[in-house]
Amino acid sequence: MTINPAVSRRALIGGLCATAAGLLAACAALPPLSVEEAVRRLLRRSTERALARLEEPGGVWDRMIAQIDPGQNAGPSGPFIAGLLLKGALMSPEFHRRLDAWLRPVALRAARAAAPRVAAAVKVMGIANARAVLAGGPRAATELLRGEMGPAVIEAMLPEFRDALRVLDDPVLGPAIRALAGLGADALAQRFARHADQALWDAIGAQEAAIRANPGADGDPQLADMLARP
Repeated sequence: MTINPAVSRRALIGGLCATAAGLLAACAALPPLSVEEAVRRLLRRSTERALARLEEPGGVWDRMIAQIDPGQNAGPSGPFIAGLLLKGALMSPEFHRRLDAWLRPVALRAARAAAPRVAAAVKVMGIANARAVLAGGPRAATELLRGEMGPAVIEAMLPEFRDALRVLDDPVLGPAIRALAGLGADALAQRFARHADQALWDAIGAQEAAIRANPGADGDPQLADMLARP
């Protein structure tokens, strides 16, 4: 049987129009988005995007690890010569290479451990002036959430760093870290967790800013419409 090309084109165009009409009808059938829910949706999307990008090379953990100085504010341990040797070990390229290889997966596990707490906080957080947050600066929602959560993210991350330090057996990292004067495993785990906390919030804030800068690119027309309103 021969199919008329003109008929086929009309059928295809008709099918596409029907599909488009169906999508428009579905969008129209969605309940209106409240300002409070728009803020929560913005935070959910920002957090999801941040977590998805944490493992990318050149990303958040690279900057975090580059800034870490495990011996900061720690005096020399034992005799003067031993203290100088410790300081030299902490500053060596080999130490930082091993620190990167060990700390990166620990930080990623810590971020995943904190993610459920962030998601739960988004659901229940109080939003006193949602419209002002939605119309605020590029990281206004992230700053609100971080203020609401306080130290909760650090608390969620801390066990991962504490456990990793407890079982650390690297021949270069282990002796240097254990020799840090004035720092027990818990204090050092706290230091790493604070760095990771800052890195995670920086990542969420950066994604919020990216969504605000180009709302239509995120595939959420309702949120894009809310962000576009004055």
